[in-house]
Amino acid sequence: MRLSESKRRKSSIGLTPLIDVVFLLLIFFMLASTFLKFSAVPISGAKSGGASGNLSEIALIQIRGAEEIRINGRTVGLSGVLAQIDELVVKGVTRAVVQPAKNATVQDLVKVLEVAKASELKSVVVVR
Repeated sequence: MRLSESKRRKSSIGLTPLIDVVFLLLIFFMLASTFLKFSAVPISGAKSGGASGNLSEIALIQIRGAEEIRINGRTVGLSGVLAQIDELVVKGVTRAVVQPAKNATVQDLVKVLEVAKASELKSVVVVR
């Protein structure tokens, strides 16, 4: 007759399946994330106060829609924006004010800002 019970071994949780799950999660998040470096377009807001400089040095770019862009009142398409800006730079324009209309999309604004960045303009300001 036995008076004492035999000691039972406690079962331990194996770490191998846990390591497999962590490895699979690591692979999933690595593949799901993007490693592209998005180029940043610097945008400065309009400042209040007295105007400095000559107004002939400023070009007004109005974005009315996808293909209707006005530069100083002259309607040009998106493909002609760079040529028009370069023509104004030769005349002494150094800055531009971009004014998107209410029906203009963000993509239209980004396209115009990319063209303005590629031009010889010194500063571009986006206003409402």
